[in-house]
This record gives sequence, structure tokens and C-alpha cells, in this order.
Amino acid sequence: MNINRTKQSKNIIIGDQAGRDIIQQHNYFNIQNNHHKTINATNTSLSNTVNNNQEIKPFNIPIPRNPFFTGRNDILLQLHNLLNRKTKLVIKSSQNSTALSGLGGIGKTQTAIEYAYRYKDSYCAVLWVLADGKMLLQNNFAELSQLLGFKVKRQDDQILAVQKWLRDNQNWLLIFDNAETLELLTAAKELLPVDIKGHILFTTRAQATGNIASINIDCFDIDTGTMFLLRRSKTVLNELSTIKAVFSNVSNQNLKFAKDIVQELGGLALAIDQAGAYIEQTDCGLEGYLIRYRSNSVKMLKERGFVHSNDHPDAVYKTFLLALEQVQKRHNLTSQILRDCVFLHPDGIPEKFYSDCDPLELDIALSTLKDYSLIKRVIEKKIFTVHRLVQIVIKDVYNE
Repeated sequence: MNINRTKQSKNIIIGDQAGRDIIQQHNYFNIQNNHHKTINATNTSLSNTVNNNQEIKPFNIPIPRNPFFTGRNDILLQLHNLLNRKTKLVIKSSQNSTALSGLGGIGKTQTAIEYAYRYKDSYCAVLWVLADGKMLLQNNFAELSQLLGFKVKRQDDQILAVQKWLRDNQNWLLIFDNAETLELLTAAKELLPVDIKGHILFTTRAQATGNIASINIDCFDIDTGTMFLLRRSKTVLNELSTIKAVFSNVSNQNLKFAKDIVQELGGLALAIDQAGAYIEQTDCGLEGYLIRYRSNSVKMLKERGFVHSNDHPDAVYKTFLLALEQVQKRHNLTSQILRDCVFLHPDGIPEKFYSDCDPLELDIALSTLKDYSLIKRVIEKKIFTVHRLVQIVIKDVYNE
């Protein structure tokens, strides 16, 4: 499989892929910090200039706040508590760090964005770095120097400037988006100074995050997913902000169709958003979408509507296809496991099927799949699970 990422434009969507594609295309920063400083970092003289005496908080979140953002209040509160936990020890980067972990399309990036907007007044700066690859990670981190007001050109000097700013300031938030694997999480941490007084947030597909505290984001439950679908498809007014209010404004029949769609899509945020966008664009209605999906799920997972606006992210199908391509490059046994997933029940695949494999090789293969959250391993039952939409994509890929 040879998959090329499609560039996307500015977006207000739940899916993680949206945020990453937008950032890659635009890669822009709102230059807002104009206060005058002069710093020295590792014998390198770094200076900035002042345009006026008013200090404006640096804030470079590249995506507008999502008006359709639904649920996740418990995760946002848990995240806030973890980032603000107190310690009397020297504050290392790992102690003030938290990772949002989960399957591609689960809503990690949008949750991080919502947190940034919701709590921005608590921070002196909110900084965003796209961590989708080591080179991109380093380039984006270095470019923060411009946002922070430094006039340096060499990348090494830019990185030193950002590191010194992080040491010298406190109450800031730094978000590394899409540090997909433990390797990228480690690379991001290596850019950070040891003694910091700010908060660091990662989004990642990796389930193993080392010494970084993590919060697993799961799929929507039926009611929350249904509320999101009804708002996103504009079946109800977006101003309705509670499940009770939303459900009372639709017919029982449409409510059932909406719940059935969410059930079919396994509660995956990006898939529900994709369904809502399709319904909005085509006016096919909830029942119409359900009929189309049940008759050809693969085609519907590839579609966002007949009007292919740049405001929409990659479809669910491509999101999973990219992940499948990556894991198969890393370990040969992953291909066999993925093929087996086609024929087995997604909620409980026994590890005993691989009893003839070297246990260490099996661990590596399953860990590779976990790195992209394509599976969840249930150690006590010696099984692993796969999301039903991942299974649909796998089946289509291996049947080609």
C-alpha cells in the first residue's frame, strides 16, 4: 500500500486527522508576543525586539474551537487535575506531562484543542507543536522562537531560545500533537529542558507512554455519540447542549435511526462526524444514511459527501489505511495477525491462535499494533480486541 496524505484546509472537526492535515498545510503561527527581551543560551546571543509596550499572550492553536465538540467533560477535568498536580520535587518534564492516548479518529486532537481554549486564561502562553515525524517535530519546535519574539535564524539557536524561554517562564501550556509512537514521545521529551514550570500535553496513538501519565480516550457511548451526530448533521440546533434537550427535539423514529448509526460506527468520533457531514451535504437523512451504510460500509467509510470541501479531513478509511501501512513496515507478524482479524470476532481474539510463534516475537508484533491503537490487549483473558471499523478496513484491504 502506497498512501499519500491529502492536504486539508482549516477545519472545525472532531477527527484527529483533520488537525494534523491542517497543520501540515498551513504550518503557520499567530505572532502575538512583542515584549522586549535579550537572552543568552549556551554561549549563543539571542535577542528579540519590541513593537509596543503591551504584552500579548502567545497563542498558536492552528484550528478554531469546534462548535460541535461534544462530551469529554470527565476527560477534560481529569486532564486538568493531572497537569495541575502538586509536587515538592524538582519539576521534571515528565512530572508535568500528560498524554491523551487512543485510536486514530477517536478525538484526541480535538480534546486537546478544547482544553487549550477552555483553560487559555490560566496560562501565560499556549504553544502548539505538530509531532508527526522527528524532522517535523524539531522544525515546529524551533519555529516557536518566532512566536516568542526571538530574531534568530539558525535552527540550533532557535531551539536553544525556546528551551530557555520555557525555563525562564511559568504557567504555560505546550501541546505536542500526534506524537504517534513511544519513539516520537521520547523525541519530543528530549527537546524539553529538565527544570520547567509549565504544562506539557501530548496526543498519541501509543498505549505505552513510559513515564508520562496518560489518559485513554475511548469511543463515545451510544447517547453521547447520538447527540454529536444529531448536532453535527444539523438535525437539531447546535445550541442544544444536553442529551435531554437534543433527544426531546427529534422524533422517536429519527432518534432510533441516529442511535443505530452510532452503534454501526462503533462510537468512533471521526466516523460519526463523517456521517454527519454526509447527511448535511446530501440531505439523505438519518434513515437514508443508515440504509447506505448497511449496504456498502466500505464505500461509506471512504465518503464525506458529494461536495468534497477542503474543510473536511481525510475519511475514516484512509485514516486506518495509513496506520495499517506503518505497522506492516515494522514487523512481519503484524500482517498475519491483521489477516486473522478479518475472520474472527473483533471483541475477543485469543492469543492461543499464535501458540506456535515465539512469545517474544508475538509480544513485539502486538506491541506494534498497540503503538497505533489498532488493538487492545487484555492480558488477564489472553485475548486482544479490534475496533469494528478497523476490521472492516482490514477486510477490504486483504480482499483486494
